[in-house]
Parts: sequence; structure tokens; C-alpha cells
Amino acid sequence: MGETKIKRYVLALTTIVWGLIAFAPPPSIILDQPDRLPQEIISFAQPNPTLSSSSSAAATTPNEGSTQPVYILYSTALTCGEIWGIHQRPPYIPPILEPSVFLNELNTNTPYYYLVAMLIRNKVVDAQDCPGGGLQTPYVANTCGVERARAALAEWQNMYDAEIIQASKNTGVPPRLLKQLFAIESQFWPGTYGNGYEIGLGQLNQSGADTLLLYNPPFFQRLCNGILHPNRCEVGYPNLSSEERLMLRGYLVQRVNATCTDCPAGIDVTRAKESVAVFAEVLRANCAQTAQIIYNVYRRSPGQVSNYVDLWKLTLVNYHTGPGCTSKAVQYVNQSGLFLTWESLKSGLISPECKKGSDYIERIFQ
Repeated sequence: MGETKIKRYVLALTTIVWGLIAFAPPPSIILDQPDRLPQEIISFAQPNPTLSSSSSAAATTPNEGSTQPVYILYSTALTCGEIWGIHQRPPYIPPILEPSVFLNELNTNTPYYYLVAMLIRNKVVDAQDCPGGGLQTPYVANTCGVERARAALAEWQNMYDAEIIQASKNTGVPPRLLKQLFAIESQFWPGTYGNGYEIGLGQLNQSGADTLLLYNPPFFQRLCNGILHPNRCEVGYPNLSSEERLMLRGYLVQRVNATCTDCPAGIDVTRAKESVAVFAEVLRANCAQTAQIIYNVYRRSPGQVSNYVDLWKLTLVNYHTGPGCTSKAVQYVNQSGLFLTWESLKSGLISPECKKGSDYIERIFQ
């Protein structure tokens, strides 16, 4: 009888231990020289003066000065699910988040009026017999222009499908999601628009470049070694001077700019195709930044406090509006005592700039 009691005691103790392990936060990262990290990396409390306040890589948290920089751990994970601590595929996910598709399943035939306008302006499509030459405004085609552009329209919106499939295999970013992001951001025109602040298929800007270089150290090393002296690259992106970081961000933004005055249609198609892989890495870096923000607030990995689909939606908000909006929404949910779901997060997107994130998700998941 005594032996039976002991076995029961051991079994109960084992159950408690495993329960504690299951709800433990992700492991902290011990850095060789933590005192060299700037404050915005340790606490995400101080804005980066080289970036705008709305899209800075610094996300304010209620735990200033105490957050471990777990982004280095996250950057080594292959997929965003692994970054979030989700290692098993959910039983149901919407088609846009399917991890793999066949090439022909990516094919689309959507009347993108901005893309058609750019094809007309760059003389890929002849619509001179249409009212206004096929344009209702300088950057929006009319119905006649779209009709004249049918063949070119299909070609240009499906031109990058093979690269999207390959980038998905390399990063774990769902291929349909990556293509839909390009559709929303640029309508597959890989050049510049307006003042050139945002560039390429996924409209990369300085803030997006900063996120990629900070949250993906291997990518940073590859880029940095081709621009700066290797001795400088060894110190890591956060420890470079502001001028060096600005140089790297500027180079990266221009790397995805396929505008080419001497190329047919004014676009360097080879560079545009190469940029697909960069944008997949940017999106995965946003997964890591979102994970860091959630960890700052909850001291838990994202998979312990939310679900796969809603974490993707929050990541896309982060991509579109910046970590300031993401952080405020997560803090709002936590302080309100709500579960971290997309519905509760939407309530935390309060400012006009942040509310754009909610509209963005509706367009992505339509």
C-alpha cells in the first residue's frame, strides 16, 4: 500500500512539472556584451531618431529596461509558426495561409487599374483609341484601357509566381499571402510611386528595412559584408553608427527598386524577380518583431497567448502600420483583460493611422 502511494505521489509531481514547463516563457538569450546593446533593443522604449514616430522599430512597452532581446532566437526559426512557438499546423486555416500550393494555383486574372495605368504610361499597352488614352487619371486606367491591356495584365500579375513559390519554400511565408501582399501594396508594379518613399512589389521603406536588418542577423551579415568592412559587421546592426545603419537601409530599399530608364517598360524584370525573396524575408522579420512585442507584454511566446491565424493578422498590421500600432493594440488587449484575438486587437487600433491596419487585413483576407 505504501508503494502505491509513492507511485501516485511521483505521478502527481511529474504532472505538475510538465504543466509548469508547458506554460513557461521562451528561453532568454544571453549575449556576450549586453551592455553594448542600445536601449531601443533592450526595452523597445526609445524611438529610433532616424525613423518616423509612426513606423519606428521601437515599440513602447510597459516593462521598460527589462525585456530580453529574444529576436535573435526567433531569427533562426524557419517559419513564422516556429517563431511564434507553434510547431503543429492548426486543424483549419484559410486558403491564403496554406503553406504550399502548385504554381498554377497562384495564377490570377484581376483587373488592376493602377497596373494597367503604368503599362499604358510605359508604352507596354497601346490604348490611344480609348477616351483619355485609356486613363481616367495619370495613375488609374479607365475601363477601355483595362480592356486593351487584357493580355499584358495577365502576364504582369503572374510574372513573379515562380519566385514567390521558391521564396515560400525558403522562408515558410505562405505563397498566396505573399502574392496578395504584392497585389495590395503595388498591384505588381515593382517600381516607385509618388515621392519614392515606398518602393518595389511590397512597397519597402526605411522602417521595413530597419525591421529586416534588426530581426534577421544572418541576412544583415550577408548584406553588410558586401558594403562595410567585415570588422564593422561583426558588431551587429544595433551597434553600428546611425550613419552606417542609414547606409544599409538605403541600399536595401534601392535593392528592391526595379525602376530602370534603359529597360523595356522602364522595369528591370530580373531585379524585380530577385526582390521577391527580400520581401519574404521582410515579412518573416515582421513575424519576429511581432513576437518580441507580445513577449514584452505577456512574458509568453505568442503561441501561448494567441492563435496562428490571428498572429498572422497582427503581423500584417505590423508590416503595414508599424510596431507602434502593434504594441499599443497588444497592450490594450492585455490591460482590458481580453484574450489576444484579432477581434480584440482591432479594438486597440484606435488612431486613424492604426485603423488603417484593420482595413488592410480586410483587403488581404477578402
